[in-house]
Amino acid sequence: MNDIPQPATAAGPSPSATAGTSGPVAAGGGEAVRVEYVTRPGLAGIAVTNFLLNLVTLWFYRFWAKTRVRRHIWSSVHINGEPLEYTGTGKELFFGFLVIMGVIFLPLALIATVLAIQTGPEHPAMTLFQIAVSIGLLTLYGFAIYRARRYRLSRTLWRGIRGALTGSALAYSGKYFASLLLSPMTAGWLRPAMNLLLAEQMYNDMRFGNQPLTFRGRAGPLYAQYAICWFLMAGVIVAIAVGGVALATSDMFTQYADLFGALFKGTGTSSEAQGLLLFVAVLGLAALFLMYQIFSSIIWALYTAREMNLFTQYTTFPGLRFDFSATAWSLVALWLGNLALIIFTLGIAQPFVEQRVIRYFCDRLSVDGLVDLSAVKQSQAQLDERGEGLIDALDLDAF
Repeated sequence: MNDIPQPATAAGPSPSATAGTSGPVAAGGGEAVRVEYVTRPGLAGIAVTNFLLNLVTLWFYRFWAKTRVRRHIWSSVHINGEPLEYTGTGKELFFGFLVIMGVIFLPLALIATVLAIQTGPEHPAMTLFQIAVSIGLLTLYGFAIYRARRYRLSRTLWRGIRGALTGSALAYSGKYFASLLLSPMTAGWLRPAMNLLLAEQMYNDMRFGNQPLTFRGRAGPLYAQYAICWFLMAGVIVAIAVGGVALATSDMFTQYADLFGALFKGTGTSSEAQGLLLFVAVLGLAALFLMYQIFSSIIWALYTAREMNLFTQYTTFPGLRFDFSATAWSLVALWLGNLALIIFTLGIAQPFVEQRVIRYFCDRLSVDGLVDLSAVKQSQAQLDERGEGLIDALDLDAF
């Protein structure tokens, strides 16, 4: 729920030539901007054929499947009546994945195999290697996210002008890794400040054509909402813990005390009794976990909505200001709807999940001001031909 992408998405306004209606033009040449999602037919066919081709190819078709979905959804996003265009290819995504597997994961697998043969799988050296690899991969998370955003922006065009991300992926990765370490160390209280720091670099590095986005703001206005959510969650955790203790000491469990002892000592209780005991215990734990997930999603949606709205207001483009109208309940509804689509279609409806997310942002994003389109020229940033293999290999993909 907390990983719903931020609303300042791939493209901003710019000149040049595709069909469609342009926005209102002021006397000085500035143009107002209107963003809308125009639903196109055909996504159901893409979803079904992608699923079948993924099955036949043991999921290797997923790179081309992603490209088909993105082209469809991008072309449904209209700015002043003219659609975005996605120019990435499945071949680029596949090649990027192969490069990452060959450069990072294959050598790590070979080292692990050799180490296990030489020292044995239980040797301390093997444990140290696994810890080092885990930490090393964590340091790559931010790098993967940044490079994936760079690739997608560079393959997003509006009126022939493409986006770009011109900063350092290593700098972003360092900040991201610091946020992963510092947030739990401060019981989460650094999260608003670290999220602001990450958004500041990401959006200040964004370009549409040769024109930059600018992100300026403070984390202070986030903390009142964050404190409310933090203390609500603390109350939920305490309540669930108390409920768990009460459940464990209830008559339902105390009457099975002997069965517990027999189960863990391996003495002779019937398999039926043991099965019933395990079923009740697992059912109780599952109910507590489900309660935690539901309350956590609802409570943190209050903060996430505030952060989305504020970060959008902090973001500007020459002549334009942005506003966003996320609410906690709309985010919960978006999340629940997406979860239902995935569960009840066994994942086949994943393209509709991505469509719902993009449409949510388009419907709630408003743009104020006038932009001078004549000032926007084509980006000169170098195109990355290696796709976004690292984010795919780490299974971090966030549409």
